[in-house]
Amino acid sequence: EVEDHSTYAFHGHTDEVFAAACSPTDASLVISGGKDDRGFLWRIGSAQDFQELTGHGDTVCTVAFSSDGKLVACGSMDGQINVWNTATRTLQGTLEGSSGSGFEWLRWHPRGNLIIAGSEDCNVWMWNADHNAFLNTFAGHSSTVTCGDFTPDGKLICSGSDDATLRIWEPKSAQCRHVVRG
Repeated sequence: EVEDHSTYAFHGHTDEVFAAACSPTDASLVISGGKDDRGFLWRIGSAQDFQELTGHGDTVCTVAFSSDGKLVACGSMDGQINVWNTATRTLQGTLEGSSGSGFEWLRWHPRGNLIIAGSEDCNVWMWNADHNAFLNTFAGHSSTVTCGDFTPDGKLICSGSDDATLRIWEPKSAQCRHVVRG
């Protein structure tokens, strides 16, 4: 038996938990996602203060808060990202990716409500979460895009893939600026 030294445990998930993130503006607010096809927005220390984030048809494997903490996103292996308002706890919109290809990770722009996500379809996708609008696909990897992020100033995107490359992208044009091969 494993001894539990945690100060708080949330028991809403019914299967493995694959993703968790803490709010950048509220130290007690957490989002989690798991193999049970669900996300949860919950408050540390309050067993009754949680919201199930429904609507996914497959494992929720990536979650993130927007930089201002007002929105959260849950990315799933069903190829969808659901965006929720943290204050009202309502679904703001669903962002669609390549059908049949799941999302490995997602990141918010450091100063706005743009989301990028890496997919099993070898692409990075970008949307405007305020308008649920697809903006660009960044194509060039030849295998699953396993990691990525905006630069701190938000002017470039980096992505890494199972194809052993790291790519640097221009967000507006979706042009690859640089490739580093492993």
